[in-house]
Amino acid sequence: MRTLAKGLSLLLLLLVCVSVTFAQVQVMTRPLTNTLEVFFLKDFDINSPASSRPIFFIDLINDSQARKVILVSIVQSREHGQLSRGETIPFSLMASERLTISSSQLFSNSGPYRFERYTIADDVVDDLLDDILATGKLPTDIYTFETIVKDVDTRTTLDDDSFEIRISNPTTLDLIGPGSPATGRSDDCAIVFSNLPQFRWASNMSRFRVIVAEWKPGEDPESALNQEPRFTRIFVLQNNRSINLIEIGKDLGFNDRVELIPSTTFTYPSSGVSLVLRPGKTYVWRVIGLVSTSSGPTSIANEIYCFRIPKLDELGNYMQQFESILRPLLGSDYEKLFGSGGEFSGYKPKRILLDGKEVTLIEILTKLQKLTSKYQGYTIE
Repeated sequence: MRTLAKGLSLLLLLLVCVSVTFAQVQVMTRPLTNTLEVFFLKDFDINSPASSRPIFFIDLINDSQARKVILVSIVQSREHGQLSRGETIPFSLMASERLTISSSQLFSNSGPYRFERYTIADDVVDDLLDDILATGKLPTDIYTFETIVKDVDTRTTLDDDSFEIRISNPTTLDLIGPGSPATGRSDDCAIVFSNLPQFRWASNMSRFRVIVAEWKPGEDPESALNQEPRFTRIFVLQNNRSINLIEIGKDLGFNDRVELIPSTTFTYPSSGVSLVLRPGKTYVWRVIGLVSTSSGPTSIANEIYCFRIPKLDELGNYMQQFESILRPLLGSDYEKLFGSGGEFSGYKPKRILLDGKEVTLIEILTKLQKLTSKYQGYTIE
């Protein structure tokens, strides 16, 4: 009987311990956005915090009895260490209460959740001051925001949580091709021998909006980009973490289709677009870098590029480009066909048929570029 009573007592004690273990105050700290790349000091100045757009939120869940707590907020830099530490005035957390506190409330001059003490690491801030004053932004680094919830009576830590902001301050955006910078004269645009060209650019950003439009006579390149029909799409590099393609366009204020790409390169779609690239036309294009900042999304645009797709009858002026595609495909047969005395020597095509259907020069060149096997035959009319 004594053994049974002892066993029941141990079981009761275990149940109490489990109850105490799981019936705790929980704290979750989350940023306003998970894609923050630029952090303006006007939005969160560690020397003089302003009550403006919230930078982060603190969620408190109390599954136990009512108690009085304080919050401790610590901001650290991976390169420089602790930047600041704040401690709120004590406030009551009722039983079964769920509470959300914004960073703006912490830095307000009134309210039940405001900071009572807030200190900054003067020596560290002095090191950063030159960069901060010159740019108005936090320097490139990884910043950690930690929140600790403590019981006022016991001064014990009930829970803690943190998140990181990786500030990259991206600025680089350079177009590579197709085409060349738009000078204002369509005749200056580079020639492109494909109606499905590959677009390439270099950048340290991760989200982009690409616009392609026809450049018609009488228009300037900028206005041409705003005319319909045009191709618009948002591209996101696959190395981004926690990508939600559905939400990205909405967050940025665009209704464009969003696609993942492994690098800053994509090939123009062969179908499903409102703008079909055609021979004899001139086109302008631009890439706009989309950057997430503490003040909201912003964009960085570079120069406009242009290119011209030649007509079929312009082939004679550009046989060198045509040759550069056919030589690797035909190998030694190229000289037999196009060299001196060859069947195609001096030949300028008037009409091209593929599988019995007439195709443009641009279409045949595009198919040849994608061809993986050797050609099987040809005819001359």
